[in-house]
Amino acid sequence: MLKYKFMRNSFLASVLIALFLPIYTIFFTYPTFNRLLTANTEEAAIRIGTHLATMVGEADVANEGPLQVSDELKTEAAKVARDFKVMKYRVFAHTGELVYSSVASEIGRMNEKEYFHQIVAQGGVFTKTVAKEGSTMEGETFKMDVVETYVPILREGRFVGAFEIYFDITAPKGALDEAIMHSSAVLIIIGGGFLFLMLLVRRSVVGPISHVTQAMNHMAQGNYDERVPVMGKDEISDMARIFNQMGDQLKRSHAGLHQEKKKLTTILLSAREGIVVTDPKNRVVLANPSAQRLLGKDEKTIFEEGFHNLIDDADFVTRFLETSGVGMPETIVFNQHVLQFYASTIHSPQDGRIGSAALIRDVTEEKKLEDKLRELSHTDGLTGLLNRRRLDEILAAEFQRAKRYGTEFGILLFDVDHFKKFNDEHGHDQGDRVLQALAHEMKDHFRSLDYCCRFGGEEFCIIMPSTITPGIMDAADRFRVKVANMLVDGLQVTISIGIAIFSQVQPEKGPQGMIKLADEALYAAKQAGRNRVKFFPL
Repeated sequence: MLKYKFMRNSFLASVLIALFLPIYTIFFTYPTFNRLLTANTEEAAIRIGTHLATMVGEADVANEGPLQVSDELKTEAAKVARDFKVMKYRVFAHTGELVYSSVASEIGRMNEKEYFHQIVAQGGVFTKTVAKEGSTMEGETFKMDVVETYVPILREGRFVGAFEIYFDITAPKGALDEAIMHSSAVLIIIGGGFLFLMLLVRRSVVGPISHVTQAMNHMAQGNYDERVPVMGKDEISDMARIFNQMGDQLKRSHAGLHQEKKKLTTILLSAREGIVVTDPKNRVVLANPSAQRLLGKDEKTIFEEGFHNLIDDADFVTRFLETSGVGMPETIVFNQHVLQFYASTIHSPQDGRIGSAALIRDVTEEKKLEDKLRELSHTDGLTGLLNRRRLDEILAAEFQRAKRYGTEFGILLFDVDHFKKFNDEHGHDQGDRVLQALAHEMKDHFRSLDYCCRFGGEEFCIIMPSTITPGIMDAADRFRVKVANMLVDGLQVTISIGIAIFSQVQPEKGPQGMIKLADEALYAAKQAGRNRVKFFPL
């Protein structure tokens, strides 16, 4: 038995050439040529019949009498018979009566065959190839190969009769048979040559190649120490030599890859980031310890639930993969952690999609620090109120909102009366405690939707959204009274307040225009004796 595929294919090719091609020639090529021979004979018969039909008399056009076979027709028919090897010809009337024949004794017979009345009489050509000693359509036998053809005679579209012509094809058919025999013999010789060549190749090539193939199979199973003996200096030996060199290189490469795999495994398992990887069928094949810790799931659960259910939200993961994270949240809250989640499909230029991977990072502490820093950047360190920078942002936003929706809001600007003198007499530490006490009272007195800010030094500002003028005046005066009745370390302080509302400001002056009006009102309160509230316009 031939073990190797190329040898089996070679053997089968040789068998096909040696056996099947001659069979193909005999059973397919020969009938094709035979059909062509018959077709050519039929075409000649049709041409001859059409030519002779022009010489038939007209008496039968109306089907009222027999066809007229003229002497000219007989002469021409005899000439055609000589020139084209027509061994016999006949003329039939539309009724099937034989009105003329190259064999005079047949005249007068009737052709009542089905083919004549159903095919020829309908204007169709009817042909039959008759082998030696075979029977014609009318029961005759010949010692030669003939083609029997009926050609209808038509006048003005009517069937008035038919020609029957017998062509002798013995000579061309014999030549065809001889050619087929010769070609079959040649093909058998060629096939035998291929078979012999295959056996020779098997003996001189297959043996050495089998050693190489065996070694390659062993190497494919992981045996990188397999080597092939080099027997000479021919092409097969060169193949063995190259194989041995390739084996040495593969062994070194495999050792290097194994080392790199160990490094990568160590990195993946010890990484603080969670890493989850799938195969091409989207089955989870790796979930490192950090992923298990961050997700609060063991490895078995992650494998069973699948990649899309890592964070218990299959739609989120699906959209993330489809959009590559574009437009998706930067962080999610899961398992009491703030996580950065990133997922991507892994593609290979050769194999297309080869899997998916997710990277999960715990940013809980970073978020806390970020929120703390944001709070510090917006907060005054001494009083805990919003600082001047945050005040400007909020005031600009409220100004635009009131401008867009036609709502009202106001601001209070106040400072401590004679604060410089207070600092000089009691010290800056005491002054700071006063500012802190004021900040505490502001938070306690004003609404949760109001913004209490330290404007700078001993100056403070309150932004009161969605508040009309009477409400602002009332809140400001009550706060002034509350501060006046307040003691800080046994000391009493008072404040002066200036008020401005949005509707008083020209739009082009913007938020700072509103601050300026409130500052003018505050100045008027101080000029009027302090410890009072002034509303702009004065």
